[in-house]
Amino acid sequence: MRLLHNLFKTRGLNEGACLMSFIYNPDYFMLANPFIKWNEELREPQIEGYFSVYEHFIVKKKTTSAIVILPTGTGKTGLMGLLPFSISNGRVLIITPQLTIKDAIIDSLDPEKPNNFWLKRNVFNKISELPVLVEYEGSKTTLEVLESANIVVLNVQKLQRRLDTYPLNFLPEDFFDMILIDEAHHSTARTWVETINHFSKAKVVKLTGTPFRSDNEKIAGDLVYKYKLSQAMANKYVKSLKNIEYVPG
Repeated sequence: MRLLHNLFKTRGLNEGACLMSFIYNPDYFMLANPFIKWNEELREPQIEGYFSVYEHFIVKKKTTSAIVILPTGTGKTGLMGLLPFSISNGRVLIITPQLTIKDAIIDSLDPEKPNNFWLKRNVFNKISELPVLVEYEGSKTTLEVLESANIVVLNVQKLQRRLDTYPLNFLPEDFFDMILIDEAHHSTARTWVETINHFSKAKVVKLTGTPFRSDNEKIAGDLVYKYKLSQAMANKYVKSLKNIEYVPG
């Protein structure tokens, strides 16, 4: 709710009537005009990864999950910020494996911040062109707020069945048209399978640094793009194999 509230303030909308004043546009990602292909502010794996996913879902019209392998530090967060455009026909769900990564993604994609990914990398020039992003915080986030969002970010812990706020209990099957699973190798099969099965028509992209899950099982889906660590080091996205930490791009 925090991100949506601040974005309405930034766009000059009245606080009390913010939700009533904002009209959700299900075609936003198809109608927006981001600068991607010749954008020199974007990294090579972000542009190539985007068009590989576009080819998978739009050109080839495949319905299988798309797997994208990127070494840490090459701009995976930025790629997630690009993927919905011209691919998603509705809302996008971003699922993160831990709170630190969730917070880093939100910090990078927060439309309220003037140095957010889209503006910093010249994908868009105006805050009014940006998507509405909401963090799902359980009972703090109403259905009305979720319905106003273009992108919803949640930590995997929010997908536990035992929770009263388990989103699959109240969100319809067509609520999301795209699901982005970050660090997919951390996934346990049941967690992702239940979510993907519920939103069965959604386009699923699994982003990871390895094609294998933490339980050594291969991640289900089609490998559509892989950026090698040697390429990342050659382009100085990654300078050392030591102490590689999560770096939003």
